[in-house]
Amino acid sequence: MNTKRLFQPIIRIGAWVLIGLFAAFAASAQADSVDASRTAQTVAHMLDYVGVDYPEFVRDGKVLDKAEYQEQLEFSVQVIEQLRKLPDHPAKAGLLRQAETLRSHIDARAPGAEVSGLAGELRRGVIGAYKIAVAPKRAPDLRGAAGLYASQCASCHGAQGKGDGILAKGMEPAPSDFHDLARMGQRSVHGLFSAISLGVTGTPMSGFTQLSEEDRWALAFFVAALTTPADVTQQGAAIFAAGGKTLPFVNLRALATLTENEVRSSHGEDASMVFAWLRQNPGKAQIAAEPPLAFTARHLDESLAAYRAGDISLAQRLAVTGYLEGFELVEASLDASDRALRQDIEMQMTAYRNLLRAGAPGTEAQRQAALVHTLLASAADKLDGSRLSPTAALVSAFFIIVREGLEALLVVAAIVAFLIKAERREALPYIHIGWMSALGLGALTWFVASYVIAVSGAGREVTEGITALAASAILLYVGFWLHDKSHAERWKAFVGRHLTHALTRGTLWALTGVSFLAVYREAFETVLFYQALWQQAEGARSSVLIGFGLGGGTLAVLAWLIFRFGLRLPIGPFFAASSVLLVLLGVMFAGHGVAALQEAGWLPVDPVHFLHVPVLGIYANQQALWLQGLLLAAVSAGFAWGYARRRPETSTQNETRC
Repeated sequence: MNTKRLFQPIIRIGAWVLIGLFAAFAASAQADSVDASRTAQTVAHMLDYVGVDYPEFVRDGKVLDKAEYQEQLEFSVQVIEQLRKLPDHPAKAGLLRQAETLRSHIDARAPGAEVSGLAGELRRGVIGAYKIAVAPKRAPDLRGAAGLYASQCASCHGAQGKGDGILAKGMEPAPSDFHDLARMGQRSVHGLFSAISLGVTGTPMSGFTQLSEEDRWALAFFVAALTTPADVTQQGAAIFAAGGKTLPFVNLRALATLTENEVRSSHGEDASMVFAWLRQNPGKAQIAAEPPLAFTARHLDESLAAYRAGDISLAQRLAVTGYLEGFELVEASLDASDRALRQDIEMQMTAYRNLLRAGAPGTEAQRQAALVHTLLASAADKLDGSRLSPTAALVSAFFIIVREGLEALLVVAAIVAFLIKAERREALPYIHIGWMSALGLGALTWFVASYVIAVSGAGREVTEGITALAASAILLYVGFWLHDKSHAERWKAFVGRHLTHALTRGTLWALTGVSFLAVYREAFETVLFYQALWQQAEGARSSVLIGFGLGGGTLAVLAWLIFRFGLRLPIGPFFAASSVLLVLLGVMFAGHGVAALQEAGWLPVDPVHFLHVPVLGIYANQQALWLQGLLLAAVSAGFAWGYARRRPETSTQNETRC
């Protein structure tokens, strides 16, 4: 029986089915995600209006405006209907109960403060559960906001925002007066952004979808600041310069989601003046944004609070988010100063998540969280806050590109060397198309992550995990294919009979596919790590560029060495070595894929006492090790079968020569 014929179709079909399923899943998930996101945004938008408008029209149990009150009732019913349309989620049942409570309070004409509180709590729950983006990716440029307001809004809301535009006469209801202090004190920038984006049901206000998202955020910040007197902004600027940078709302998310009333009640009058000034200067909030380790520590506290409250699902999500969107951004930087500490933090955070999953007592989870806090504080001391020294920036940049690029280099170099060795240089353009396309898509990923959307930590890990598993499947196929040709006589016969046919029929595209997947997986991760490093290395960015250049040069030297010495090997040993290398890389990629999906919370993690070498794809947990063990067993059996099958052929050929 021909080993190639046995394994090649199975592995090839499996690899491309996996890629096809990944593509279909990604497209379907993206479409579903867009629909769910828009529905959730609409729910949050309606709740914002209920929270702001209801107190104006119902006081002391009396309806002051019957039409407006009926609109509030209608909104509360629509909130329930729209919530039911959202995808299943552990928090969905609780959100629906909150929505029913809100509707009953409105129906009973409850006090405005109670209804506003219920609406706000439900709104925050929807935002958290369905991951609504509530802040701009970067601080909007407000220099053109006044012109946008004049061309898009002034005709209804008036040149000064007092609701007295030339088209306002006879409008029912009248356009909002942005100088209504009581009303604007309850409005968040995100609430204004939602109104600009989606419009307001039952009013002449329609959504401004023709404007870019950046312009809509700029308009929202501009409108939010219309009521702020000049002397208040001046005092806010002075307080900020004198130490107000440490206030908890000095970041874009808080600036977009909090209201002036919330800031005043929680932090005092001085803080509200800083808040008002930051709304006019959102770039200052981005500069002083929450450092990654502080983000992790805050999410750890929120996770523990959710666990104590009995919401295990929310606690696990907060723990995963804190790790992926906080600590993971500084891993490379921490590696440069204290690798053991970085590994310890990873291990202890995994242990904390496992306690949550196992339903451990609250006191045990609290002790583990305290341990993680201690380690995070040590890491913060090592990194000296959110800024890196030139040396740390250079070392981090060097190791990021070398670590992420080495795996891709080994795969592509092995394939290119194989084609050269096989005297099939005309096939090299296909391989170059694969890795060049991956680099191009990596650059596009950087652009999208920088200017279009925020790629979440979980999204990053899921993409890396699925891509790594797809690459693993194709690497195993190519490894088997090369191993089948590792005998010199079989290779010569193969060349003489049907090399061209085999390559053009499918193997060539498999090689192209693995070239693309291997490089894109690393490019995707690399651009996001460099994006985080660039933000942390303010004042030392030239060192980042130097480190990147040195790392790229190191990869070039390694590639030269592979070609220099690899091509000198005879056909048999070369193919045998290449097949073993690609199969080992496939097993390593499988470990990376499982680990990435575990970090995203898609797979459980059961740690074991075993060698832990992530750079080699070895992770000390049952799930990754079991998969890799099964793959190694299958590969070993296949190689042994092929070797046993070739022995009679070799003996026959030797006898013929004699």
